[in-house]
Amino acid sequence: MRETKLERAGDFRVMRTDDTGTLVLDEAGMVAAEHGTDMHEALLEDFQADGWRVESDGDRAPPNGPARPPGAVAGDSGAPGLKATENDAISS
Repeated sequence: MRETKLERAGDFRVMRTDDTGTLVLDEAGMVAAEHGTDMHEALLEDFQADGWRVESDGDRAPPNGPARPPGAVAGDSGAPGLKATENDAISS
């Protein structure tokens, strides 16, 4: 998830973008705007044009749960009936 914290004249906004789209949260953490697609860059340009300053910007773990490493699939144990061993990789 990408999160950008913005500030202007003592007011703050947080913009979060993930697989479900982009949210803009006000100072109280209430949803001020919601988009079902990734609008992060376009909204960021709009905020900056309106005088908002970026305090921080980057990727972070979602606020409601642990992050899974990229590519991790819960319960993935490979194809049924197959078991990889060290010897499988060695050819003689």
